[in-house]
Amino acid sequence: MEDRLRLDVSRSRRVTAVDMVRDALRIAILRGDLPGGSQLVQTDIAAQLDVSTTPVREAMRDLASEGLITLDSHRIGTVRMPDWDEMTEIVEMRRSLEDLAIQRAMAQITPEELKEAHEVATQLSKEEDLGSWVQTNILFHSIFHKATRSRRLSGVLLSLEEAGGVFVAQAQQLHPEIRRRAIADHFALLDAFDAGEADRAVQIQHGHISLPLEAFELDGGRPG
Repeated sequence: MEDRLRLDVSRSRRVTAVDMVRDALRIAILRGDLPGGSQLVQTDIAAQLDVSTTPVREAMRDLASEGLITLDSHRIGTVRMPDWDEMTEIVEMRRSLEDLAIQRAMAQITPEELKEAHEVATQLSKEEDLGSWVQTNILFHSIFHKATRSRRLSGVLLSLEEAGGVFVAQAQQLHPEIRRRAIADHFALLDAFDAGEADRAVQIQHGHISLPLEAFELDGGRPG
């Protein structure tokens, strides 16, 4: 069990024990160390990370709400298998919301938020670890989601971003050049925001969101 888990806490943005466990599990799933179908037993995880089962239980509940794992009646977690239809739905939903989100974000984003986004984009261009890259990518996009100043809209977008993380990771595993293109998209999006060009930003974001679908289509099959 421990060999398969390979849980890494060094990259956790740890605030609490729950955060640490959640980050370690999420990164292991996104990195591919825990592929679809892997079972997660609370006592085994607690022993490896030297915590009680309480933060493990809470972290697994959070991951279940993100769609990364399922929990059975005995509270044993199972990493979800990728689902093509779910990935397509996530892409379609995000596309339908991007026009509104970008219009609102561009009108209200602050220079400080844009500066932070530039810094995170630069960090992404240097990050090598896949799990950490996907988590930081979510952080990058969340800056723009929050700039909409709509709690409901930003919450929906963040939920979709988190649910799509596993597909972003798998796309890069299938076709490593996808990361290079994603990084280029980040800087192009920032250029569009700096210039106040909402239509160009929407076009960039629509293509960016579709990268996981493109990767699996190039691979000639569906995930799972």
